[in-house]
Amino acid sequence: MAVKKTAQTGSADGAPRYKVSELAARAEDLFDVKEEVMAGAFYGEKDKTFTVAEAKAKIEQFMKAKVD
Repeated sequence: MAVKKTAQTGSADGAPRYKVSELAARAEDLFDVKEEVMAGAFYGEKDKTFTVAEAKAKIEQFMKAKVD
């Protein structure tokens, strides 16, 4: 299943941007995490778009966050 580009304009470096739902559908292939991790990392940002690199950085930050 291919991820399709949703926005015609990409990031400053020209990378395509995708909806969180599109990235979540390919979470295991792209980021080696389950969709549940995506749901936590992108909580409250359902309608925003991200490049694959931005999403990966956000997921890594989420996974390293301390739990009190």
